[in-house]
Amino acid sequence: MDAQALNLTQLVAFFLAEEIRSRRTSLSRAAEISSRVVSRLDSLNSENQALKMLTEIEKDFGEVYALKQALHFGYQPSEIKVYEAEIKEFASKALAKDIQLSNAFLQDATTQGTTIQKLCVKYPQFCNFLLVSSEQGHLAVELQPN
Repeated sequence: MDAQALNLTQLVAFFLAEEIRSRRTSLSRAAEISSRVVSRLDSLNSENQALKMLTEIEKDFGEVYALKQALHFGYQPSEIKVYEAEIKEFASKALAKDIQLSNAFLQDATTQGTTIQKLCVKYPQFCNFLLVSSEQGHLAVELQPN
């Protein structure tokens, strides 16, 4: 398995674990999604193909949309520094509504090894915020269904 497939596999595993942990999906549904992704890993040679594969899977599993967003933000440098202003702005807006969410988000954002993809998977509302508010977010137009 090459590094790109390994990265996608890790992102899918993290995404599904978070979906199960947050009770946004069931264990059996997560297993179905995982099975569908694993069966197609060998045919992937690029991030474009991975996005195309996720678009196909999304037809049956709508929750995969958040994973597509996270993968898309992987096209850009995923260093937290690049998105520091957006992270601060999202946390301050979240603070006004939900102090626990804001605190958890900031804790995760400052954890060593955190990527924008991981934040998008764990906090889909942050990913949506990036799509609407960030200069980098305009690139996500490619992800919208045809």
